[in-house]
Amino acid sequence: MTHASLTTNHSTYRVTLNQTRLLLVKGPDASKFLQGQVTCDLRELSAPVTRIGAQCNPKGRILLSFRALQMDAETIALRIPASMLEKAKSSLGKYIVFSKAKLHDDSDYSLYGIYGDAAQQTVEAVFKKLPAGNDGWIEQDGNFLIQLDEHRFECWIKSSEVAKFEQLTSHTLSGDINGWELQNIRAGVADIHPETLELFTPQEINYQLINGINFRKGCYTGQEIVARLHYRGKLKRHMYRFTLSSTQLPTPGSALINAKTRQACGHLVAAAFAADGQIEILASLLDEQLDQVTLENSGEIFSQLPLPYAIPTADDIIE
Repeated sequence: MTHASLTTNHSTYRVTLNQTRLLLVKGPDASKFLQGQVTCDLRELSAPVTRIGAQCNPKGRILLSFRALQMDAETIALRIPASMLEKAKSSLGKYIVFSKAKLHDDSDYSLYGIYGDAAQQTVEAVFKKLPAGNDGWIEQDGNFLIQLDEHRFECWIKSSEVAKFEQLTSHTLSGDINGWELQNIRAGVADIHPETLELFTPQEINYQLINGINFRKGCYTGQEIVARLHYRGKLKRHMYRFTLSSTQLPTPGSALINAKTRQACGHLVAAAFAADGQIEILASLLDEQLDQVTLENSGEIFSQLPLPYAIPTADDIIE
């Protein structure tokens, strides 16, 4: 199978992120409300930076994953999977009624991903400058450029102004969602989808390693469980990157087992096609099962690939 996502060394790709949406939290209490609901510290958004984060249930399992950006003093945008929009409205809506804030499904923005060796030069030519660093953002007339890393950016463009950013089209090749997901997998960043709703704690998909959890920010729903896993060293599961041969993508949430013992050991988080009949996946599993993991209905043992960050040992504490 051929995908536009399989880049050459000097290619830069543009992907329309139709699989994502912006959910806005607007009002005088927007930040205060979210601060009591999510794992990341919303006070850090004024840097200006974005933050990955999660809303959890009382058992510490993820109801919603997002990237948050503070658009103005009373507006925080959550970039979420489109498939989670209604669930997000429901899970956040239960509590927002007690705050001076409201949820708005924002369809006024078109979201794009830019990635490749010349991504930095491409977006700088359009926005005239770059964010200060990874997770940082800049704004131009209400349009936002977010740097995920030096080769990967998100552009949130007002739908009425897309024509002004035609340079993004003329200086890039058309990519696809698979290619963007492959970049996320290689970055070790995963979202929660309906198939994995309430399946993982934030640490089980490595949010503590990508600024997705602040352990000093104070209370939020599920905080007691998340903190206990952290401070008592009870975490025995992490998310790892693997490759395997396949012409079909396994579904998020698919059960993983130990190939020798046939015992359950984890679940698949994300998958995307790579090159030459290979797929790459992120899987959350018991640390001790790394060398024998396979899909429940497959005999092929996964081959581990590196992540851009280190997985801590049981004795490590991430502050």
